[in-house]
Amino acid sequence: MITSITTEAIAFFTIQSAAILPAMIFTAGLLRGQGLSLVEVGRYQAALKKQMEFWVTLLFLDLAAVMLLIIGKAADWKWKVSFEGYGANMAFVLIFCTCLSGVLALLRMVPFVRGVMSLLELNGLFVRKALEAEATKVPPETRSPSPAKPMALPEGYGKILPHARKRRKTT
Repeated sequence: MITSITTEAIAFFTIQSAAILPAMIFTAGLLRGQGLSLVEVGRYQAALKKQMEFWVTLLFLDLAAVMLLIIGKAADWKWKVSFEGYGANMAFVLIFCTCLSGVLALLRMVPFVRGVMSLLELNGLFVRKALEAEATKVPPETRSPSPAKPMALPEGYGKILPHARKRRKTT
């Protein structure tokens, strides 16, 4: 049965991996410090690190499934192992490992979608906190300017100096 869906399964897990990479990139750049306290930054950073570990695990499971599918297809799903004159068909191990990694990757898809939705919520929270922090700042044009200090000008500053004028001859 696995021989008939190998190509499709490879395509599915490859597409799933391609969907994970943007989520990883978004997670890595999500945390901004505007409007957050140090405690909140630490808490969110720890949560985002756990989220990134989930993405990496899912990506690893997808790549493992693809790798095992390619190996199985190349070996025609037969794996004969010989050791000191004894031989055994170990294809069931290859099929089991392929199915295990594939099923684990599939079962993580629902938490993957939930994780993306939680990132959307977290991004909205960060934007609201940044806007609130920006609203509490006093805009520069409404602040009163600091009082100007009188400047000490050098002696003779602005004095008109006498000089000889040369007149042009008019013809």
